[in-house]
Amino acid sequence: MNLNRIGHVSGLSPKEEQMFFELLQIWSAKLARNRLRYSYYSYKNKLQSMGISIPPQFDKFETVIGWPAKAVDSLAMRTRFEGFVFDGIADETAHKIVTGNRLQILHKQAARSALVGSCAFLTTSKGGDGEPPAVINAYSNLFAAAKWNRRRKRIECGLTVVDTKTVPWSDEEVPTWVNMYTSEATIEIKETYKGWTARHVPHKLGRPAMEAIVFRPSLDRPFGRSRISRAVMSITDCAMREALRTEVGAEFYTAPQKYILGADDSLFENDSKWDAYIGSFLALSRDEEGELPTVGMFSQGTMQPHTEYMRSLAARFSGETSIPISELGVVHDNPASAEAIYAAKESLVCEAQDFNDDNTAAMANVGMMALAIANNISLDMLDENQRSIMPRFKNPALPSVVSQADAIVKLASIFPWLSESDVALEEVGFADDQIRRLKSDKVKAEVNAILNNQLMQQQPAQTTQEYIEVLDDGDDTTGDAQ
Repeated sequence: MNLNRIGHVSGLSPKEEQMFFELLQIWSAKLARNRLRYSYYSYKNKLQSMGISIPPQFDKFETVIGWPAKAVDSLAMRTRFEGFVFDGIADETAHKIVTGNRLQILHKQAARSALVGSCAFLTTSKGGDGEPPAVINAYSNLFAAAKWNRRRKRIECGLTVVDTKTVPWSDEEVPTWVNMYTSEATIEIKETYKGWTARHVPHKLGRPAMEAIVFRPSLDRPFGRSRISRAVMSITDCAMREALRTEVGAEFYTAPQKYILGADDSLFENDSKWDAYIGSFLALSRDEEGELPTVGMFSQGTMQPHTEYMRSLAARFSGETSIPISELGVVHDNPASAEAIYAAKESLVCEAQDFNDDNTAAMANVGMMALAIANNISLDMLDENQRSIMPRFKNPALPSVVSQADAIVKLASIFPWLSESDVALEEVGFADDQIRRLKSDKVKAEVNAILNNQLMQQQPAQTTQEYIEVLDDGDDTTGDAQ
């Protein structure tokens, strides 16, 4: 993108303007490579032909391999954010933020984008009328960039592209609305008929209202690495070429090559090659010397080399991404045992667990920033319970309810108090709204039991029929009390 077309931005200080153009430069420099990875994920990567065995006319033949998307989605489906938990009483504002922003779905989308492009970004802002107390938005690295502060171990400043337009003469997408995130404010920078202008929306966080979701971060790459690595793209290119060679080979395999020696060309003047192949009979006359033409067929090629090479590519891709080879469309001769299936997925489960662990602090920061913005206070003014906020993720192994319930029963026999904890309900698989309903029903049942017990103590000498009538009256009273 040509950054010179933006020019001066009114309303920005010299320091902010320098920061703005630095972030734009980072975003623009990474954009082409990020788009390439998204093209592999969305099945739009082009065939990389070597120009040797594939005829040039087949270069434009549409060949699709979905392995990169499989590498991303198989890991993303095991990363499930289920809400925030606290050391003390659950915060009602946090519950409104999670439900109002549909944060479970938003996190899943952000996680998928992070796996494709190495990182995604969550931003937080004050909610307006009809909105949750704090609004959380997610951006892929196609529309966001940030600068890392190594000393503070967080984003120093960030940028998100909110809106773009297409330049008619070049079909280039250029930004028209950009938000910049600093420690003092969120700055809305828009293109108007008067030029580029900035509007400051101050906050009290003391840090940018922006957090990164990353995959496989390291010291030299704090914003992580893409799941669609160079190796994944290279193997996919090989698989696409092999898929096309297989298609071409299948055409020859279906229509074996024949030959006729000594036949007169006039016999085929009105027939195409296809007509000659599918004809039910073939009539050949003798030549001038009275000899019959010789008819034969070339030896048929086999499809086995193509199948074996594709199996080899699938094995390489499986080793690179920890995806079981059976999920790549390669069928084994012998069905795998339950233990072998679990062992094949163990590496993928560990990847998902590491992904969740790497982003636990980021989601906790998002939760604290949302609470601070919702209450219009600084992060330091959050109470102890609010600062204890932590994200809760579903077990990446995705065990069945039966196996989880059996594990909880065994643990509760050793730790009896575990049965009274919400953790037991969470591990079994109940969602937050289900846990709330279960606890509410538990309170109602306890109240009914207390009232019924009081009635029994007040009427000890009544007959059975009278006792039943008293209980009926007690139930009505209980309903009124509730």
